[in-house]
Amino acid sequence: MLGFQSSIRNKVNYAYYIGIIIVVGISILNYLNLMTINKKAEFSFIVSDLFDTTLEMRRFEKNYFLYGHKEDYSENLRFTERSEDIIKNNKEAIEKLAIKADVYALDTDIREYKSLMQKYFEQDKRHAPMETRTLEERIREIGKKIVTSTEAISVAERKYMQTLIERSQRILIFSGIFLIIAGFFIAEYLTRMVIRPLKLLEESMQKIANGEFSFIPVLSRDKELLSLSKAINTMLVELEMRQRHLVQSEKLASIGTLLFGVAHEINNPLSNISTSCQILKEEIEEADIEYKRELLSQIEAETDRAKDIVRTVLEFSRAGKKENVNLKNAVNESLRLIKGEIPSKIEIRMEVPDDIVLFADKQKLQQVFLNLIKNSMGAIEGEGKVFISAKKGKGNIIEIEVRDTGIGMEPEIVSKIFEPFFTKKDTKKGYGLGLFVVHNIIEKHGGTIDVESQVGYGTTFLIRLPLKERKDEE
Repeated sequence: MLGFQSSIRNKVNYAYYIGIIIVVGISILNYLNLMTINKKAEFSFIVSDLFDTTLEMRRFEKNYFLYGHKEDYSENLRFTERSEDIIKNNKEAIEKLAIKADVYALDTDIREYKSLMQKYFEQDKRHAPMETRTLEERIREIGKKIVTSTEAISVAERKYMQTLIERSQRILIFSGIFLIIAGFFIAEYLTRMVIRPLKLLEESMQKIANGEFSFIPVLSRDKELLSLSKAINTMLVELEMRQRHLVQSEKLASIGTLLFGVAHEINNPLSNISTSCQILKEEIEEADIEYKRELLSQIEAETDRAKDIVRTVLEFSRAGKKENVNLKNAVNESLRLIKGEIPSKIEIRMEVPDDIVLFADKQKLQQVFLNLIKNSMGAIEGEGKVFISAKKGKGNIIEIEVRDTGIGMEPEIVSKIFEPFFTKKDTKKGYGLGLFVVHNIIEKHGGTIDVESQVGYGTTFLIRLPLKERKDEE
């Protein structure tokens, strides 16, 4: 809009500058108001001094009338002249407090009062007692009028000061309210424009940390967030590619270990076939037909056994699709694939009903059993047992349990075992993706997997899968 890209830095700077302008403006306003009050306070001392001066002027006037001392007259004259100077030097300020005519009248009265006092001082009081009495009364009358006027000015000044103080209080209150409101709007602006997008980014990052590798949407038009979102999404693409590669590597590594067991397993029927063939070659001329038929039957049986083993490996390796899968057969075939890897000191027991049929990807289901069984065997040190059981739970749910008597796990490890790349083993022995793959497969089948473990007492994996059986139409 203004020719530059939006950014968090600019928004924070705007809020900062606006806050500074508001604070400085309010500070200047309050400073000017305080300066006005200060000036008026200084003037109030002048008004108070004027009032006190007129009182002192009248006090020495009364003393002079009573005692006739020249010193009292001198003090009266001094205070009278001081009153004149105060009015002369502050006439404009006094005019703002009172009517102009009053200020002029006060100035005139003081001059007249001064003139009458001088006349009274110079008059011979013994030869003109009546004139002296009249002059004295006139002086008293004007003096009283002067004091009344200065008192009125003092009262007006106090009222004006009170008005200024009240106005200052209102300004301070309104300034505080305005600062609070402005602070609220600035905080709301920062929350909406800065903090909220960062909070959404934090939530997206938390989902990624929990294993949900979903792209981060455009949360803001700010260049910092756009750049960060782009970098994270690029990282997710790379991470997803690497994860697929590692999962495939994990699968290939599993197939490699399986083939070792299969080679060991298929060697027995091949050995039996070879032995039977050698016997037939040696006794081909013999007339014992029944014995030859028995040897051929053994060769056929061992050949079928080898074919079953190869079929199991091929079914595990091929791209899977969902179909009706007999759970017991799937477990048996999984055990057959790793039969050569099972240590002699570990016993595997299976209790799976014959009638449980799931609509699932058989290859993926076998991969789940293989990973869980291998994980259980790896947790057993020395002798131990692995139990595989299944039953129909409440509702349309099948509960599958894989339990071992291994060393168990601490609670902090239990909470992380389904996270990708988490492993307690040497990184050369695996990528830590086995249980992560299991968790994903179960979720894609609409099920859940939970784990319970206690150090020294073994671990139990509980799988819950929906019983969805597809009936063939043909």
